[in-house]
Amino acid sequence: MSLRFSLRSPFGETVVRDVADGRWVEPSGDGDATIGESMWALPGLVDAHAHLAAAELDYQPGSLDGAIVRAAESLRAGVTLILDKGWTDDVAVRLIDEVPEWDRPEIEAAAGIIASGEGYFPGFAREVDASGLDAAVRELAGAGRGWVKVIGDWPRRGVGPVANFSAAELAGAVAVAEEAGARVAIHTMAREVPSIAVAAGVHSIEHGLFLEEDDIAVLAARGGMWVPTITRCETTLAQLGVESSGGRLFREGLDRIGRLLPLAAEAGVHVLAGTDLVGSPANVASEALRLADYGLSNTQVLTAVSVGAFVATGRPDPFAVGSPADAVLFPADPIVDLGVLSSPGHVVRLGRVM
Repeated sequence: MSLRFSLRSPFGETVVRDVADGRWVEPSGDGDATIGESMWALPGLVDAHAHLAAAELDYQPGSLDGAIVRAAESLRAGVTLILDKGWTDDVAVRLIDEVPEWDRPEIEAAAGIIASGEGYFPGFAREVDASGLDAAVRELAGAGRGWVKVIGDWPRRGVGPVANFSAAELAGAVAVAEEAGARVAIHTMAREVPSIAVAAGVHSIEHGLFLEEDDIAVLAARGGMWVPTITRCETTLAQLGVESSGGRLFREGLDRIGRLLPLAAEAGVHVLAGTDLVGSPANVASEALRLADYGLSNTQVLTAVSVGAFVATGRPDPFAVGSPADAVLFPADPIVDLGVLSSPGHVVRLGRVM
């Protein structure tokens, strides 16, 4: 049976497409059935900070079998693109290589994580000093699929979060990654490190509890990304306790996110939704709702959890002729009711209706 797709975007436009070889094409002839005529379409939900290798933050080697299950679960939930920000091993990269693309979301992935000595959980990351940073970035950029992950800061006992690398060292790492065709994502929860990372040209700020307004302007000017992972930060706050020193830091940082998030979206920063192991990527709709609670408009939330990531990663118009035939169809307009993001009516991956 020949299917035709009516793709009515919540952002206003409607296009009609057929599928050939997993790509959108202009309609030709008559389709036997049309999918989506009374529905609203997004090109897919996006988890911009995922870790497919594990089901929880256990800092153990990844599981390929588990990653395959999580990827399939995410696709059924309407996630068609995942930005995997690395693990202790290359499970996400192996998943990309071993699972047919129509059975999983599209995935970009870091092949590992880089930190300084004592700058992360012992033995989990590739531990380097400043002299070894560029070489590690070069190696992992070549092994990964589009990303290098760097731990920008980490707490030391009695001191609190401390920067792992200087602005000059991070700038060198960014240049090396770009030469290899990769982007750099940085974990940062310390006060001064977001500004250091932005000044160094880092492409994506992960968590970013202490971004400054000046950083927002610089990040927006170059089309940078910010993935605040609000649910992860709130979960960590609860684990630390609100009256602990770490808890107070997180509470202050979350308050800052609530103030800066709308400013960042309005300025043109690519604010994106990421689960960071609070559930699998299938849970990204819940993170989208937290972005709304922290001040984004419904339109900005939809951008953050869908089309914004396609733009930020340099993809063409997702519904244009020649683009991958991916879509998630909802029974109601998600701009009116964000709750429908967790209940897609149809998921289409490379022209196949799930």
